[in-house]
Amino acid sequence: MERKVIKEKDPGFDFRPPTKKTVLLCTNGFQNADIHDSTAMREYFEQSFAKDFPLCEIVPVQLFLPAVPKTHHSRLYEKILEEKISEYEKKGYDIVLMGYSFSAALASKLQVRHGQSIRKLILVAPVYDTVVNNMIAGYIQYVLKFRRLVKKYGPAIAKAMGRETTKGMIGLLLSILRSVLGCRGFYRKVTCDTLIIHGEEDELSTVHSLKKIRSRMKGRSLLYVYPGMNHGILKTVRDNGIVFEDILSYAFGTPHLLEADVETKKEEEKKVALDEEGEPIPTFSEIFQELDPDFESERKEDQGAL
Repeated sequence: MERKVIKEKDPGFDFRPPTKKTVLLCTNGFQNADIHDSTAMREYFEQSFAKDFPLCEIVPVQLFLPAVPKTHHSRLYEKILEEKISEYEKKGYDIVLMGYSFSAALASKLQVRHGQSIRKLILVAPVYDTVVNNMIAGYIQYVLKFRRLVKKYGPAIAKAMGRETTKGMIGLLLSILRSVLGCRGFYRKVTCDTLIIHGEEDELSTVHSLKKIRSRMKGRSLLYVYPGMNHGILKTVRDNGIVFEDILSYAFGTPHLLEADVETKKEEEKKVALDEEGEPIPTFSEIFQELDPDFESERKEDQGAL
């Protein structure tokens, strides 16, 4: 069964290739490893379009280093993005700003501040709610579970997460929550055209969130909904290639090379990542579900503690 991407009628957005140097600045969401969320999309652009679009550039903006606790501060995230925007303003670039997950709110804040140079905004899986989507309760449960796993498995947890240490994870989650709460009011002040990317199965960027965000925005917005996709909507070309192409088309006017349809599969082939010793690295969710055999029973204890 094939289900098409749901795209609202274009209200007159500009999808033409730029006539001057243009950069797509991409902020990251919550990461447990050092690879930036937009790395796969940048690689796809460089392999497929860079030669034909020499005026265009993609720059992933790393807001924090997962394994470095001193970088886990919401004010620092804003400072880093501010400096990167200013860098390209001084170079005379037009800027397309993309915020992913929690940093969509931060991107909106900086667009308001730099409205003359940030001509387009892209919000990928934007987070607004912290209660309706159980974000706060989920973070608390995560903290309780994370503490127990660290005590139980020690260094094995860091290895499973592709990190050198588990230090700072709790502070990172709290700083992300502060960033959402501190910046989400700026959605209402955005004035430029905005493309919103939404996975139909996303539990964090909910339909409720999207309605709140869009009802508050002053500028025009265009919503693309992708069936079968969740909050991790920027992972690989194989799984998210059509998302990459839609983002690049809006930012740079690039053509679509991949199929326009999404085939919903109940079971997809799993690609296993290996560490330096050749051992499988579990996914983020598997840290809880596979490393801890008592996951389900202990989750009930955690809920009771809340």
